[in-house]
Formats: sequence, C-alpha cells, structure tokens
Amino acid sequence: MKWRVTYSMEPGTHQDPAVGGVRVPPRRRRDGYRPGEQLSDTLHDAIAAEGDALEAIESPVETIEAVGQTWVALDDALEAISLPRLRAIAHLRGEGWSYDRIAAVTTLSKGRVAQLAREALGREL
Repeated sequence: MKWRVTYSMEPGTHQDPAVGGVRVPPRRRRDGYRPGEQLSDTLHDAIAAEGDALEAIESPVETIEAVGQTWVALDDALEAISLPRLRAIAHLRGEGWSYDRIAAVTTLSKGRVAQLAREALGREL
C-alpha cells in the first residue's frame, strides 16, 4: 500500500505488527470479546488472505469502498455461523431448559440467552 502514512502516537495507542508495525490506536472490541479465543485455521487463513488483498489495492478510495463491501458481505456470511446457535437454543428451550440453565452451561449471560431465544422464536426455528 503506497499511500500509507505514519500517525503520531497519542496516549492509549499501541504498535500493531499486523499493520506493518505502524502505531495505531487500540481497536474497540465488540461486546462479548474474550481474549485468547481462536478461529479455525481455515477461517483465519481466509480472513488473512482477504486482508492482504484489501491491503494490495492501490487507491485509498477504492480500498475504503472494498472494505465496506467486505463488511456487508461478512454480515451475510456470519448468518451461517449464528444459525446453529439459534437452533441449539431453540432446541434446549423446547426441551424445557430455562434461560438460567442455558446461561449456566454456556458463556452467555441470561439476558443474551433470552435475546437469542426470542430471535429464534421470531424466526420460527
């Protein structure tokens, strides 16, 4: 990427080797982030390859557009990952499991279990 610029360090920033050692502010993590969780090797490699392809785009404007299109496509692709969890929660609820019981045996909060159960019900899963 020929147009990369170096940013000055602000308090709370760090040097990220994933972006060529350029110092960048820490990224805000999504709710529920747990350090140390790993993607499958296949998914990790595919995302890394997509990142490399995006980095190779010469124009900053084209890069911004391509990254936006990638995020949109990821929203749809993540549906395939979320459906098994929704179906599993619907199954357990159908077996009479309470929100508390599901939360106790998973890493989900009771509130998140309730939210997912409502979503599964709304989708008729």
